[in-house]
Amino acid sequence: MLILATVNAPYKRNIGSAMLQACLAEARIDEWQVHVATFFTDVSMNAMLGFADAHGISRHQLAESYRTMRAATGERNPRLEAELAELAPASR
Repeated sequence: MLILATVNAPYKRNIGSAMLQACLAEARIDEWQVHVATFFTDVSMNAMLGFADAHGISRHQLAESYRTMRAATGERNPRLEAELAELAPASR
């Protein structure tokens, strides 16, 4: 619930847990771009990785979704990039 509260707080429209999971697993963020960007930039690393683990999202899928979000928005999370260095290098 804390993750959804963080991800939804700044916006009028709320994303649910299942939709966030689908966006991250499939790296399809167009409709929920700002929510996914908030997930990657405002949610703590432990909570982010815990959400991914709890929802069956692999590190590779998380990295793909992060790269998609970064390319679309320009938002970055250097700590996440370090964590996923082999899958989502900062130079990509």
